[in-house]
Amino acid sequence: MSEKDIRITADPETIVDAEESSLPNNILAVGEISTDDVKVYIKQDVYHAIEKRSASNMTIELGNILLGKVAEVFGKRHVIITACIEAKYTDASSSTLTFTHETWDYVNKIHEEKYSGLRIVGWQHTHPGYGIFLSNYDMFIQENFFNLPFQIAYVVDPKQKIRGFFQWQNEKVERLKGFYLFGSVLKFSTVC
Repeated sequence: MSEKDIRITADPETIVDAEESSLPNNILAVGEISTDDVKVYIKQDVYHAIEKRSASNMTIELGNILLGKVAEVFGKRHVIITACIEAKYTDASSSTLTFTHETWDYVNKIHEEKYSGLRIVGWQHTHPGYGIFLSNYDMFIQENFFNLPFQIAYVVDPKQKIRGFFQWQNEKVERLKGFYLFGSVLKFSTVC
């Protein structure tokens, strides 16, 4: 299997798959929301599941594939994360995470079985004790496997209890200043 076998693609004409009316309305801003940034919404239970899993092993990097929908409203892109799939069968160390063919086989199987109505909107991984940034290897993953304009990266440092999203903007990957949590009862008690 080559790199081309696991590349995620989409027809640019079909990037938008949610209407303005489907944007979350019970939201809590985390950090500063910049008018120029992609608007990222993460469902509260998905956020907490990622936080819990990120803290479950702080000796290696862990990851997830992020699923959801994309909306274009008033010329602004909105990424709505409603589910995630654990990136099992990775090759991981304290400073690297590699998605193997077995990882992608598992992700594709679960995506098809449980989340066929959602698209892959990005990926998440941990940097235990290293802070929030995308390393050269992380950039390789973003550029080669999550290179669609709406696909984001989400980094969590469970030791420092910090996190951040990264977006494509002007053909570069840049960190967002903030994001939105959404759900029925909102609770956010961790430092951003």
